[in-house]
Amino acid sequence: MIDLNRLRYIKNVNDDHGWAYKDYPLGAYFPLHFSRLANGVDDHALNLPKGSLIILSQRPPAAKDRYLTHIVELVNDGNEDKPQWTDHQYGIIRWVKVHWAADFSNPSNIPLDKNLMQVDWGWSNTIAKSLESPNLMSQWHDIETLRTHLGKELN
Repeated sequence: MIDLNRLRYIKNVNDDHGWAYKDYPLGAYFPLHFSRLANGVDDHALNLPKGSLIILSQRPPAAKDRYLTHIVELVNDGNEDKPQWTDHQYGIIRWVKVHWAADFSNPSNIPLDKNLMQVDWGWSNTIAKSLESPNLMSQWHDIETLRTHLGKELN
């Protein structure tokens, strides 16, 4: 059972060829990529706090809907990850550990973003958005209600 007390963010991820990060099971570590195309993303990624949990939401190629596919924990401080950054468009990274992952072998069971989040949280760029954003709080009123709802659905 996943403890969602540190769940603080939701982040848009994409892969032009399939499900992003699908090969990383529970307990695995991987570099979570951020696009340099968003203004201020380098400072944003650098300042996300170690230990925070992030939900990953994605739309696979040719799909019209978005799905919640992972909950990951930031395992380093931003200044520890920054030396590994590259000039590539997706070269800004933060190392994360998987605490929950969808069952990619059964895509029909992967939760739809719109069903679980029940609101358009503004997934248009690569920045990890606060779960306490006005868009989400218009539906949930406080983060504890949202965490409780997600815990019931994902555990």
